[in-house]
Amino acid sequence: MTKIKIDFEEYQLSNGLHVILHQDRNVPIVAINLWYRVGSRNEQPGKTGFAHLFEHMMFQGSQHVPPEMHFQLIQSVGGTLNGSTYFDRTNYYETLPSHYLEMGLWLESDRMGFLLPALNEEKFKTQLEVVKNERRQRYENQPYGLWLEKILELAFPNDYPYHWPVIGYMADLEKATLDDIRHFFKTYYAPNNASLALSGDFELALAKQLIEQYFTEIPPYENIPQVNKHFSDYNHGRKRIEVEDHVQLPRLHFAYHLPGISAKEVYEADFIASILNGGKSSRFIQNLVHQKQIVQDIQTFVLPMIDTSLFFVVATPRPEHSVEKIQHEIDTEIERLFQEAVSEQEMQRVKNQIIAQKVRDLQSVSTRADLLNMYFTYYGNTNHLNEEIDHYLKISAQDLRQTANNFLQPENRVEVIYLPKKN
Repeated sequence: MTKIKIDFEEYQLSNGLHVILHQDRNVPIVAINLWYRVGSRNEQPGKTGFAHLFEHMMFQGSQHVPPEMHFQLIQSVGGTLNGSTYFDRTNYYETLPSHYLEMGLWLESDRMGFLLPALNEEKFKTQLEVVKNERRQRYENQPYGLWLEKILELAFPNDYPYHWPVIGYMADLEKATLDDIRHFFKTYYAPNNASLALSGDFELALAKQLIEQYFTEIPPYENIPQVNKHFSDYNHGRKRIEVEDHVQLPRLHFAYHLPGISAKEVYEADFIASILNGGKSSRFIQNLVHQKQIVQDIQTFVLPMIDTSLFFVVATPRPEHSVEKIQHEIDTEIERLFQEAVSEQEMQRVKNQIIAQKVRDLQSVSTRADLLNMYFTYYGNTNHLNEEIDHYLKISAQDLRQTANNFLQPENRVEVIYLPKKN
């Protein structure tokens, strides 16, 4: 078995901030990576998009850092930075020369502990317009742009935390207020709802001292609401909608319900995604793209989330082939998984691909920091970074057959079909 061994140390500050330290002295850079356990999953119907909007607000200055100065300070020393929001978390990260570690930690601590005094109506309105324009440009005005939003609405009940898109609904954004954003920060942006990972070239003793100096006095928040809904009724019936839009070609979007991210079936579904569509020799590419030449492109992937996940097939037919034909061919290929064991050759191909991809992912100190934070946040086990490859390598052909039978059935599927608008 291939072993991955990323050494790290982890501990917790008195205020609840979880700290993960991974030292790599080979390159003179350090990655600072901060995850908050809050995403669109923590929002409520009628108040969606707040997690992503607040990610924008975190770059607008804090009590001791003027607006735009966070970007300017990091970039002026040759560093890079950004943030992102997902269903289950929001993260912020910088990669910078090692001797600027203190500056990066100070910047992150200042916006964790002292953001509220710097929030004002002008900054809020400006960033609200930025987010609304992002929604228009990336989703509403893009061909097929709302496909995932429509899948989520079909897949989950109205009050379920994954029912709405991460960016939120325009109607909710238009009703958002500065008080909403202040309340959101006070509720979720606390050290006991966060984890800090450092990866790269730093002295352990100095890093610990700086983390203690800049973060330990930020008070915890004891009343962080927990999300207690778990979607376990997987085979709840097939659902389908057709959407006429300004698109040149139809596109099929299928999503099958899966358990939450830590379930073994999620690994098996990810393995199946590679069997079907992982490289030139995969089944969809060989049969539907090259031999039958009926699809222009096709993708398979797993969208993993804490409470429940989704397995996707997205396909664009060639102009002369119907949606019904493509659906039949996709179903036929998936049914093969129910009826035939995957060959040993295919099993080994995918395992080799997974090993290669995992090793590539770990080449960068910034990716290592992000993965360490991810495994702590999603699995409650930072060392899962070193263990995960074994979960894939232990998968058998029978495991794949059983997971396909249990979860990749049409009655466990929601379908969003885009069609060219008439006239």
